[in-house]
Amino acid sequence: MEELLKDYRAVYAKLEQKIIKNTEKYRKGDFKFRLTDAAGEPLKNAEVTVKQKSHKFDFGCNGLMLGQLGEGNEIYEQEFVKLFQLVTTTFCWSVTETEPGKFRFEEGSEEVFRRPPADRVLKFAEKNGLKAKGQPLLADSWYPDWASRDVEELKKQYINYFSKVAERYDGKFYMFDVTNESNLCQKRTPDFPLLKMGKTEYVKWALKEAQKLFGSKTKLERNEANEVNAGEYADQYFEENKAILQEGIRLDAIGLQFHFFNENMVKEHLKHEYLALEEIYEKYMKFCKLGIPMYISEVTVPSKFSGLTREEGEKIQAELVEKLYRLWFSIPNMAGINYWNFRDGQAWTNEGDCLGCLLDGDLREKPSYQVLYQLIHREWRTELTLKTDENGEASFRGYYGMYDVKVGEDSYEIDFSVS
Repeated sequence: MEELLKDYRAVYAKLEQKIIKNTEKYRKGDFKFRLTDAAGEPLKNAEVTVKQKSHKFDFGCNGLMLGQLGEGNEIYEQEFVKLFQLVTTTFCWSVTETEPGKFRFEEGSEEVFRRPPADRVLKFAEKNGLKAKGQPLLADSWYPDWASRDVEELKKQYINYFSKVAERYDGKFYMFDVTNESNLCQKRTPDFPLLKMGKTEYVKWALKEAQKLFGSKTKLERNEANEVNAGEYADQYFEENKAILQEGIRLDAIGLQFHFFNENMVKEHLKHEYLALEEIYEKYMKFCKLGIPMYISEVTVPSKFSGLTREEGEKIQAELVEKLYRLWFSIPNMAGINYWNFRDGQAWTNEGDCLGCLLDGDLREKPSYQVLYQLIHREWRTELTLKTDENGEASFRGYYGMYDVKVGEDSYEIDFSVS
């Protein structure tokens, strides 16, 4: 493993200057402000403290275990809020509308493992000043047994479901994944009725229906699995989304999952045989040509490796997380990164076997958590003390986001978000 890491670090080193340059260019802006007193006279030589409160960039994770950890709930929530500013939950149709007309939106609904009621997640987000994301509204593997297998009737049922979600959460949830993993649909569920429309056609249809129901305050995203990060699938994904946009269909963002569910996937990555660093960087820069935001929508990096101690495995996980986040953060149109499972022991089916979370089963911060904390809340934050000039003006270069500005004993909250 050490030899693989050595070669991997060398490849990353080749990209590092681009990553540093891009981060400085695309994640920061030059800001200038002028301070006056109540009479409009400039405040000369005033000492001003500028402190960033949050990022414009969306650092998030799924909150699928909210309220399901008993005595661990409080620690889980504290650790989540300490690190992230976006929480993701699922709107999988089959576990949200369990029977026709019976929805699990409200607190007090039947508990389902890793599927908290949406109201619970929204309340958590609002309480802690987080954005909330929902995904997915349409996924071939998550449509109910009771749903129709007739294409036209099924479309009506999906429209009804979209409508119920929009009626309750439009403008409250920051973003929804309208469709999910359509590239896997043909292999995974070849009998999915909407495939008769054609894979890309049912994605277009779903986006068209969603744009009728959701206003501009709620972003509509298309989410796809690992393959679209590299190779021919990345090129195909680019062309599909280009065509969607050219047809005037509303597509506010594209999502790219990035999961390593086992150590073999990691080893292939380290050997540049799977989602190689240089290739994914090139594909991401190509996606920027679409002119819309892109998100790394789901991330899993293992910490369990055969022949290695827990400490050694967690150290490798932390290094990979750091390098990948640095690369992703540097891409011009990248708007956010959403780590997937937060605490070891609560993943879907066998996805958790690799221990790919940021907290261990005892809710202890793993090195990967601490690496992200240092990046998000230390290195990628701006905090400066300035002095205004004779005109009451001061300027600085800082990361985009929300700032507190303190002048003497007075404090002001200012939104410095600039596109």
